[in-house]
Amino acid sequence: MTLPVDDLKNELRGRIRASRRARDEEARDEVDRLLALRVGEIPTVAALVEGTTTGCVAAYAAYGTEPRTGRMRALLELSGVRVLLPVIRDDGELDWADDRGPLHEDGVSKGIPEPSTDVVARGMAGLVDLACRVVLAPALAVDVHGHRIGKAGGYYDRLLAGLDDVDPARRPLVVAVVHDDEVLDAIPVAAHDRPVDAALTPSGLRRLG
Repeated sequence: MTLPVDDLKNELRGRIRASRRARDEEARDEVDRLLALRVGEIPTVAALVEGTTTGCVAAYAAYGTEPRTGRMRALLELSGVRVLLPVIRDDGELDWADDRGPLHEDGVSKGIPEPSTDVVARGMAGLVDLACRVVLAPALAVDVHGHRIGKAGGYYDRLLAGLDDVDPARRPLVVAVVHDDEVLDAIPVAAHDRPVDAALTPSGLRRLG
């Protein structure tokens, strides 16, 4: 008997979480270092660094065993790239604030680090209005078709649903940040799941779909 999609997803989530917990501090620090090196392989990020285009990057502050993003974000900012981080609203949608100053963990996010700066954008529409070029999205895994599986909060599925109303010429590239072994041949997909364009791993950028 075939299991329902939600059960298949939860089974996969359990396996990936166990694998992430097994990584030691040295391995996690190495992932942090390599992601900072690889983020420049995203063409639009390279263009922002070189000053041949303008806009910003939407990133996230890693939580728990997620691939760390601290060095990557710091390098982007040192390169003159504006970086935004999500702020979870009471209704489960994402607002965005500049990645400056200390992060705090006492908001709606229940421990997820969030910026202390003022909100400058609301949802995907707000990101597009700020000329966001790349959305670096957390994920537990992606597959070669671009399907993404998250932690079941639905925050990024709701965010990416906003792309349906965006002019393709203004659409940011959506890149999931995962470990190399989390790019799979196939993952369970539900109707509300939203695909991503690429995966950024310690080995480099991989286009999907």
